[in-house]
Amino acid sequence: MKKLLYFSLLSAGLLALGSCSLNNVSEDSHLEKYFAANHLKGSFALLDNVHETFNVYNLSSYKDSSYNPGNSFDILTTLIGLEKGAVTDENSLIQRRNDTAMTLGQAFKTDDTASFISLSDSIGRSTMQFWLDSLHYGNKIIAKNDPVFWQNDSLKLTPDELLGFTEKVYFAQFPFQKRVQRLVKDLMTQQSNTLYSLSYKAVWQVNKEGKHSGWIMGWEEENKRVYFFVIHAEAINNTADKNALVNTLKAILTDYGFFKGKK
Repeated sequence: MKKLLYFSLLSAGLLALGSCSLNNVSEDSHLEKYFAANHLKGSFALLDNVHETFNVYNLSSYKDSSYNPGNSFDILTTLIGLEKGAVTDENSLIQRRNDTAMTLGQAFKTDDTASFISLSDSIGRSTMQFWLDSLHYGNKIIAKNDPVFWQNDSLKLTPDELLGFTEKVYFAQFPFQKRVQRLVKDLMTQQSNTLYSLSYKAVWQVNKEGKHSGWIMGWEEENKRVYFFVIHAEAINNTADKNALVNTLKAILTDYGFFKGKK
């Protein structure tokens, strides 16, 4: 079978989805209206895990463009921190540099950069680099002397890679303890009812040049099936925020018929 696309998803067999053929990748240009309505431009992908089909908006940006992970990197920092014992569960207190403290769960839910700087410090730069190398996370580059290396443009990955990372979080397929991976998966739950469960992490940042951008990645479960999604977006004229990402995601999923318990 002729291969059309390669969705690389990290490497070494740990995070590979393999490749997708012409029959299971659909480009969906009509989704642009949901980005525009929320003053965003970017890319979107949805993976139907059962049928291994992709719906993608802005394919070239999705598979070829790399961006810093921003506070989506909190997911990996949390996995490493729990694995190494720097924190033990969502109720563990993280002592920040300004002598205040916040629980891991609170820091994760609020994207508290100060907490994750402290957690990264507790883990240690060499350990962080070990896991970036082992998991082939993006380009694996940690900027020297930068306590927030995940927010600058040294460490980068594609939306395709982040979608693969998200899938591995769900299925607990990392070389971490199962308990650790279950805790992180639970931290991502946002809504759960009898019809569906929606889990995601949405993050937003403003870089040194004043550009506003962010990520939202996660999964929707419905009728015992799971669908994975990722959005990377930039604000048009800096008029959007994290809520715009969430609104865009929910509008797209609603368009696709989610949230009714019928998927």
